[in-house]
Amino acid sequence: MSLDPARPLCPKCRRRIAAWKLDHCVYCGEVFPADLREGFAEPEALKWVERPTISPEAARQLEMMKIVPVGAERKVRSVARWLALLSVPVLGMLLYMLWAVSGRVMPGWVVVMIGLGVIGYLVWSLSKGTA
Repeated sequence: MSLDPARPLCPKCRRRIAAWKLDHCVYCGEVFPADLREGFAEPEALKWVERPTISPEAARQLEMMKIVPVGAERKVRSVARWLALLSVPVLGMLLYMLWAVSGRVMPGWVVVMIGLGVIGYLVWSLSKGTA
């Protein structure tokens, strides 16, 4: 790898300056001393590259594009999510029937707690979008 003597080197990483108009190294982030470019000619490739000036209104719109999304994406409601939401009342009815039948075998509050836990978990997982 031959170094071009016509371009200065970064004092920290010893690489050639990649962005001539920046005041820091694009590789390591080291801030250049003020006199680093003295005695060196600007690269030929950059002599014709100048950004056009833009109006303040266009600059404001560009800044807003960085902050505000242009098109808000709508959430896609899948068929599986709607079926899962429909299953909440169906599961509630099944747990009620289980509670009515198993009233003689186990205490009713155990079935109610299990049912509330299952329905709570189902609603929580649907609200998080993991179902």
